[in-house]
Amino acid sequence: MKDSFKKENFINKLNIILKASVIIISIFFVGLILFLTRSIKLTTIASVFSILIILIMFAYEKIYKIYMQNIFVQLSDMLDAIINMRNENIFSTTEDTVLSKLQYQTIKLTNILKSKNKKIEDERNEIKSLISDIAHQLKTPLTNLKMYGEFLQDESLTDEERKEFSEVINTSLNRLSFLVESMIKMSRLESGVIQLKTHKNNLNDTVLMVIGQIQKKAKEKNIEIKLEEIDKIELNYDKNWISEAILNILDNAVKYTGKNGEIQITLQSYDIFSRVDIKDNGMGIEENEIPKIFSRFYRGNNTLDVEGIGIGLYLSREIVDKHGGYIKVKSNENETIFSVFLPNNI
Repeated sequence: MKDSFKKENFINKLNIILKASVIIISIFFVGLILFLTRSIKLTTIASVFSILIILIMFAYEKIYKIYMQNIFVQLSDMLDAIINMRNENIFSTTEDTVLSKLQYQTIKLTNILKSKNKKIEDERNEIKSLISDIAHQLKTPLTNLKMYGEFLQDESLTDEERKEFSEVINTSLNRLSFLVESMIKMSRLESGVIQLKTHKNNLNDTVLMVIGQIQKKAKEKNIEIKLEEIDKIELNYDKNWISEAILNILDNAVKYTGKNGEIQITLQSYDIFSRVDIKDNGMGIEENEIPKIFSRFYRGNNTLDVEGIGIGLYLSREIVDKHGGYIKVKSNENETIFSVFLPNNI
């Protein structure tokens, strides 16, 4: 601050010295003309010329001060626009000047800062939403564990009641375990911790393996699973993660299909993508809910009475997306079709 003040004083003194020097030189010049020529006319002309130069010098200084003040005001407005994240053109955009270039870079910087602030805000809201969702999912099993754990301490319980309470506790523990495992998978996918280990695999064999994993649950509801292999498909993909994606979709199909229902799985290859269709004749999905079903922890209005946490389809979409594929859904009140598309060149 002191150095800046000293520098300003030095510039002011230098300016005074310069003005005084011009005036002294002008007087000396007029006196020299008078001494050498003894001509009143030439002396008058020299005097007028000297006065004109001095006036021009003072006028230029005044105009320059006004110009610089205007520039500083505009720079101040530009800085205010940056602080308040406004995209305003203070300087002319049609002129190729240093200030217009500075303004362009400033607006560019403002847009970058706005984008980063929005990203930070979105991430903050996402974290809040995630914490709220996790708390909601944990509430029921933890409450059951606490409540039924206290019930089991009652020595007057019958063996049948003790068995019933133990089953509730076991179910709650399984739900917590499933939730934690799903959260770990979700975290690994979102953070990019995992690296897909893609190898050439037979998609038909992978689907058959998944059907074997879900067969027991399907038999409990007498649901028939049919497989139609239009093509034999070999692709490069991570077998474990693609199995997880297809299993989650097939598990949903079994979960939301009524007793004695049917699930049809079709495998078909095209020029660019290979396709796995999983069609069930369950309760269907309302049209306005289809865009939401892949959201984390989302559950449809007609599925609330069915056990689940609403994370399976979210994981499936993330897994298929990381393989360069996508999932399409078609549904009505009689059937739902999930179509998994995987690129043939991965």
